[in-house]
Amino acid sequence: MNAPRRFDAYRDAPLYGWPFYAARKLMRRAGHTLLRAADALSLREKYAPSSLLGPLLPENAALRDRQRGRPGFVIGNGPSLATQDLAPLRGQVTFAMNAFLRHPLLAHVRPTYYLFADGVFFDGSAPCDQFLADVRAAVTHSTFLAPCAAAPTILARGLLPADRTHFVAYAGMLRSATLNRLDLTRPVPGVVNCAQLAIMLALYAGCSPIYLLGLDHDWLAHRGHEGHFYPGKTIANHPVAHGDKWAYGYRDQMRATMDAWDGYAALHAHATARGAQIINCTNGGFLDVFPRARYEDIVATPTRAAAVAA
Repeated sequence: MNAPRRFDAYRDAPLYGWPFYAARKLMRRAGHTLLRAADALSLREKYAPSSLLGPLLPENAALRDRQRGRPGFVIGNGPSLATQDLAPLRGQVTFAMNAFLRHPLLAHVRPTYYLFADGVFFDGSAPCDQFLADVRAAVTHSTFLAPCAAAPTILARGLLPADRTHFVAYAGMLRSATLNRLDLTRPVPGVVNCAQLAIMLALYAGCSPIYLLGLDHDWLAHRGHEGHFYPGKTIANHPVAHGDKWAYGYRDQMRATMDAWDGYAALHAHATARGAQIINCTNGGFLDVFPRARYEDIVATPTRAAAVAA
């Protein structure tokens, strides 16, 4: 026997019936609306202070459609990155992030863009200052993207090269957003990781297809294991930044993973509605929001990747 439709399951319930079903749907929608409003209120002033929006965000118009029609490669820092040869990415449009400077092929790949989504990298601590000094010394060619809220510190202290740095402002959260428009000259939904910001930038720059590497997202299955292709913390001797995941409860990590998946789903829906493709080429991993393809097939003929996407 076929399972009843959801509405039919409630229609003949002795105490509830269709009024209960309708009320429950309305409450769920109201709850979603309240979540979006709470996200917007909690993050707008923290990550998108109005005093910074006018002078900085309009400069991002220079990034719009800059890579129109070219494939883009978003390079995460998961453990699987050590199993994939990045040499073929030289000359491609690439989006690297955080501690990718530790990759042995950094100078060969020469990332087109280098992103930071988290303001903790600019907290003024000695470990962060040393980390950014290493970034400036190693990444001499990329266009940087960093949080707008950190702009005063970055510009005043020269933490990133001013002539190659753009800033992004956040309002709300991607996990609860309806992403009708993606415009970096205005605040965009806040992300839970830098890869999501990199996908936003790739879409804004006009890349398609967009290929994902090193996004293993397998920490729930391998607690206590290293979460990157390099050993140790992202910022050495920092008490907070990318520390031991054992310090957080498993329930909290599950919720954070759901937030990440919801954000990826929003990006996937936005890209699909606009005819762009996002394809996961990570070697393994758990990220199943996007269709998959073999990285080796992609780098052989990157402009025809849509034909080999799973």
